Amino acid sequence: MKFRSIRSRLIQFMLLATTIPLLLSISITYIHTKETIKEQALEENRHLIFQGKTNVSNYLDNINKASLVVYNDANFLRNLRKIPDDYRAVAEVFTLLQNIQNTVGGIERIYLHASQSNQSTLVTPATFPKREFRPVPYVSTVPYEKFTTAIEPTHNSHDYGFPPSPTSYTKRKVFTFHRTITNIPSEKVLGVLAIDVRLDSVAAICEQLFNKKNEQLVVVDRDGNVIYSGRDEQIGQKLQDQAVLDHIRQNDSGYFEMNGAMHVYEKLQTPYTDWTIVKRIPNATLYERATQLTKINTAIAVIALLVIIFGTLFISVRITEPIKRLTSYMNRIQSGQLNVDIDWNSRDETGIMFSRFRQMMDTINNLILREYKLELANKTNQLKALQAQINPHFLYNTLQSIGTLALHHNVPRIYALLSSLAKIMRYSMNKGDALVTLREEAEHARLYLDLQKERFGDQLEFSIRLEPDTLGVPMPKMILQPLVENFFKHGMDNLKDGRGRVDIMSRMNPDGVLTIVIENNGESIPPDLLKRLASELERQQSGAQAEWSDEYGIGLHNVTMRLQLYNEHGSELHIENIEPQGVRITAQIHTKATQTKENEES
Repeated sequence: MKFRSIRSRLIQFMLLATTIPLLLSISITYIHTKETIKEQALEENRHLIFQGKTNVSNYLDNINKASLVVYNDANFLRNLRKIPDDYRAVAEVFTLLQNIQNTVGGIERIYLHASQSNQSTLVTPATFPKREFRPVPYVSTVPYEKFTTAIEPTHNSHDYGFPPSPTSYTKRKVFTFHRTITNIPSEKVLGVLAIDVRLDSVAAICEQLFNKKNEQLVVVDRDGNVIYSGRDEQIGQKLQDQAVLDHIRQNDSGYFEMNGAMHVYEKLQTPYTDWTIVKRIPNATLYERATQLTKINTAIAVIALLVIIFGTLFISVRITEPIKRLTSYMNRIQSGQLNVDIDWNSRDETGIMFSRFRQMMDTINNLILREYKLELANKTNQLKALQAQINPHFLYNTLQSIGTLALHHNVPRIYALLSSLAKIMRYSMNKGDALVTLREEAEHARLYLDLQKERFGDQLEFSIRLEPDTLGVPMPKMILQPLVENFFKHGMDNLKDGRGRVDIMSRMNPDGVLTIVIENNGESIPPDLLKRLASELERQQSGAQAEWSDEYGIGLHNVTMRLQLYNEHGSELHIENIEPQGVRITAQIHTKATQTKENEES
């Protein structure tokens, strides 16, 4: 079989895997970069134009609100009928117009014409303290009979037929906000208000939206009149590019490409105007960054390609040399030389590989020996576990044998007691049943009391009175016996008449809660201890972490834990003293029927 060197194949593969993708990346970088920058620029400009539209709209809205002062002043409409005969009415009207002029920046002049008196006045920055009304006809390109508010396109400012102001004044480009003054609620026109607004504020907003050096921006109205433009000669003229007008009339906002440029536009529509902001970005400007970035990427790619070529050659040699050395060691080991001196000092991954290989050869025999020891220990543990399972059953079977022997010797009482003890052990050892019926739990408690009865004789009496409808109710295992056992641990010492008594009773409440009551006449619990015990029971039953001590009785803790563990909706355990002496323990267990009812109600 022909030998093929890994080194040569690695060099070929790494050169192909690096140069081909790199060359492809260089070839398509411009296309992808161009599209990415186009999308980014488009998104940025759309947000920018939208913000500009919002600012212009707010400025026009302020002018509109300022013009509404004529309705907010209760005396204005009345004064409008009195001019020019009433000097006071003239002064109030003139003052209101000056207030409008001072409210919004950029107002050039305000013209007011009263229809009934056919009187007009003009308020300009140079008119101070002039108060003059003259029968000057209203002059406007906007027919005021057809509008309430409207904006006249940008034009040269004029004096509305008034004589020129004595103070020299340079004419400027303005747009005019017109408002007809009606006698609300009727539609009778009482006058016309015309507010000339300089382009300063609109220009200040628009100049933030484009770069004058290589971009263009215009604001046109619905008829194609240029309200504002980055080129002064276009302001007040008709936009000559009809194709652009056709595009912007189709949608409220968007973009389109035309004549080697990207056009982004946004409409500004109000009750008094219909303007469109159009920004033109030449492709050379739009893709300038893409071209620069592509050039930079190409230079970096060429440098990276040279580095990769030399790096590939170096790395291939560094990788294949230790492989050859390791192959030589393996051949010697295969021939039976397990104690080969593996020598390779390097601090990279190859050095770690040789170090691990050396450790593997040193520990292989120990590993085999350890496997034998682990298997032996495992067998021993399995045997001990089997013995641990056998011992309880052995003890149970031994008790049965002793009971049988007692019967042979005609001692049935011993047999009965041993049988009770055996049943108690079997009940406790049976780990498969977490839930039992009340009948089984009560039988377990009875067997325990029988053994205690044998111990105490006439000093102990007990009774178990269970309602028939409670016998089949399921409940957690090992509940009654630990509660009964507390009496023999803590209550048998100081009996008044020398006789102890334990009573176990059960009943089923109308709401489906099983109630079990265990009473004894043993020594009562001290009040302070009873208070602490009740507090800990409440904490544990509410799900909090309780701190149990020996004085509380570990049996109560275990019973409460089992009740909470095996009962989804929780159970309750209460303990109290009985007069004149004794203790009563009450356990309330929610049955399955109760839980089903609670689920339906919830």
